[in-house]
Amino acid sequence: MLNNVRVVLVRTYHPGNIGSAARAMKTMGLTNLVLVNPLDFPSDEATKMAASADDVIKNATICGSVYEAVKDCSMVIASTARSRAYDLPELSPEESAKQLLLSAKNKKVALIFGPERMGLSNEDLQFAKYRVTIPTSPEYSSLNLAAAVQTLSYEVFKQYSASVSNQIENKREQPSIEQMEQYFIRLEETLQDSGFIIKNHPGQIMQKLRSLFARAQLDEVELNILHGILASYQRQKNKG
Repeated sequence: MLNNVRVVLVRTYHPGNIGSAARAMKTMGLTNLVLVNPLDFPSDEATKMAASADDVIKNATICGSVYEAVKDCSMVIASTARSRAYDLPELSPEESAKQLLLSAKNKKVALIFGPERMGLSNEDLQFAKYRVTIPTSPEYSSLNLAAAVQTLSYEVFKQYSASVSNQIENKREQPSIEQMEQYFIRLEETLQDSGFIIKNHPGQIMQKLRSLFARAQLDEVELNILHGILASYQRQKNKG
């Protein structure tokens, strides 16, 4: 999904900001950089500020218009510091990342940033479906371009990481109620046999253990390991 996320910098004045933005992108797994009419690029300053993200700079695409930069995208979100005459529904940084990644599963998407001095124009905004504003202190709301790219790239990466974790979690095979009951019976017998709990008077021990395993949300592999521990105890007991 991250390969389908495009960061578009529009009419950037300072090449150092391009390099810093590239570095911010790469730390969050984003490498697809598009530049619309940059004032000074290619630039040694951009490469210098990119540090180890110079590959993002070298592979950046240069376009002559915002339309050219986003025409193949199914979702475009504009980063703006304030509402303009061409108004758009506003999303939080977190919600904007969710919207981008929903579309990025099988389509190209773009997050566009305007020039440092003026931000995006109404003409630029006409290609976006939403706008996102990063909350800042009212006492000092000026946010550097690279800092804005870093913040929103982080939100995208955070949402992506959560989706990957959920996919891994969903692949875990959960044991059935019957399987868990068989284990609890075996566990109680073993604990009685070891003298840890008194036979016929388990008290609250088994109840506490059931609660513990419920919170742990074991998968089948983990349950088999626990069965193996009990089996190992029984083998040692029989030897003794």
